[in-house]
Amino acid sequence: MIKQAIVEVLGERDLLVPELVHAALEANARAKYFFTVLQLARAHADALDAPVPDLRVEREVAGIEDVRLDTVVEASRNLGDRYRIPLVDTILEQLLSDIRSMISPLRLAAGPGDATVAAFDQRLAAIRASCPARSRTTITAEAIEALTSSDSDRGDSAHWLVFELHKAIDALQTSLATDNVNGAKTYKLGPDDRTLIAAFMEGVHRTEAARLGHPGLGTTATRSGSKLIVENDIGETSAHVVVMHVEGLHVDVTATDVHLRRLEFLQQLLSGFSVQWTDLRSRRARELEDAGVFYETVGTFMADDLGELERFLAHVGSRLVFLIDWNRARKALCAFVPKGVAVALLGEAADDGHGHRGFLEMGGEQLVFDAMATVIRTPLRYGEDLDDVLGIDDARSFLRATLRTCSIGLQEGRSRALIQARVRAELSSLVRTHGERLLEPVAEHAALVLDIGRGLRDQLRALSEGPGLDQAAAARAAKERERRADDLVVFVRGVVARRPDAEAYRRVIELADDAADAFEEAAFLVSLLPDVPRPLSDNLRIAELGDLAVNTAEAYAATVESARAVGQAAVQATLEAVDTITALERQMDDGERRAVSSLARHAQIDTKTFVLASRFVAECERAVDALTHAALALRDRITTA
Repeated sequence: MIKQAIVEVLGERDLLVPELVHAALEANARAKYFFTVLQLARAHADALDAPVPDLRVEREVAGIEDVRLDTVVEASRNLGDRYRIPLVDTILEQLLSDIRSMISPLRLAAGPGDATVAAFDQRLAAIRASCPARSRTTITAEAIEALTSSDSDRGDSAHWLVFELHKAIDALQTSLATDNVNGAKTYKLGPDDRTLIAAFMEGVHRTEAARLGHPGLGTTATRSGSKLIVENDIGETSAHVVVMHVEGLHVDVTATDVHLRRLEFLQQLLSGFSVQWTDLRSRRARELEDAGVFYETVGTFMADDLGELERFLAHVGSRLVFLIDWNRARKALCAFVPKGVAVALLGEAADDGHGHRGFLEMGGEQLVFDAMATVIRTPLRYGEDLDDVLGIDDARSFLRATLRTCSIGLQEGRSRALIQARVRAELSSLVRTHGERLLEPVAEHAALVLDIGRGLRDQLRALSEGPGLDQAAAARAAKERERRADDLVVFVRGVVARRPDAEAYRRVIELADDAADAFEEAAFLVSLLPDVPRPLSDNLRIAELGDLAVNTAEAYAATVESARAVGQAAVQATLEAVDTITALERQMDDGERRAVSSLARHAQIDTKTFVLASRFVAECERAVDALTHAALALRDRITTA
């Protein structure tokens, strides 16, 4: 086992003995089954007319899943100088492998150079050499005898070796005096060790429901000299091991993993205590070539008293479940948000106690993609994160809620359909909220429209009241504000391109931008007008047109601000503001007609003044009309959302 090699590299051989004893007993059961198969296959081949025994039950009891073995006995034949037994090469290799597994705990318990273990190794090597399969399906009678014989007078056999190994393993198991402390497998404990192990296991049990059936979190503990050693099998990769040495109030936490980022995450999970960590370094288990490179770090903690020591051990135990499938969850979240945000979300899920396993059980990234397809109805483009669509705060809020909803829902036994519906509902709520945030640039745009309108009013008042205003400078200021308003329109269009559900806000700001364009054009035309005689100015009611323009822009800005609020009162305020705008629009229609009529009746007006005045009056009317339509579009959005 690769994990065995990793633990041995860490110098924790004692922790492996109980586990290997258990594995050896399982190997003993399999070996006995293989002996039976070989013996009955030979017997059937020698007497084909005899009934064929069914060994399916024996196979299942031995924990062997290969159903092909059920037909081996019936298909075996005597070829004279050898026997044809299907899968005999596989049977032989598995049998010899199981014998090696039976020797492993004896070797580990005795240490290197033990004579008894060396003798077992030599006997196994001799048996292997004496019974090679002739081919993938044939084997000699002598080889079968060397494997299955129970007659000691005929010499050694695999059968006798397994028998003696079983006796030695039983004796070793008895000497271990294995106990159970709150779910931890323990042996050779000191008088005060049980309390510490119980504290650690209390932490494990506190959060283990978050693993949602995933294997792992098995704990083994023993005492070696002055140290209590606790090892937890996270149940992930073969090199994923957490071992603690407890000596007095001092604790060393040694963690190994093939994923460097997950070790960094473990350090983060324990940051609530003053743990001093060594630099992360790479290691290799040379005992097995396929163990590969893994990373190791050691954290040292010194408790002030026994109570703090127990709290630390419990905290470590409670955090381990959040390492299961951590890297897979990180990658799934990285499909929607940057890596740093993904890691932060996993940390928050661990702090909340629900973790990320439920999210993965519900489909991980596919769960989110499906919800987006239903709610947003637009896919992410290549290189685009969910926060590009929702904004970083909403994207993070949605994913945090999704992790919680999935974990709690599955732990409570809720149906997958209900959990999926709750995820979609959460996304729908945030999408709607995010859409309303588009009112921020719409409101900023409305403020610019109002500024342009006020500037135009000042220009018109100057025409009536005499010189004192630089009309050209006023027109340039209007142009600059109109350009800034255009930038906001471009921004909203970009958001709506990814969010078709927010189309209404694009229409609102584009209609309002028509007003900005009209006000700016009117400001430019006014700057070109020659001095207007006071009687003509009074007849045209130029100042009145400016007041109507500003009043309408103010009413539109008030409409947007009302729409940004929440609740029925906000809806009512929006409706009242829209009603004010429609009344002003009718007044502007009347004002435009009066102005046009005055221009038409004035006999001494020059052509230049007539053309410019006619156009700026029309632009004022166009602006008010555009603001009215923008307000009506916003009203429809608010009342139907």
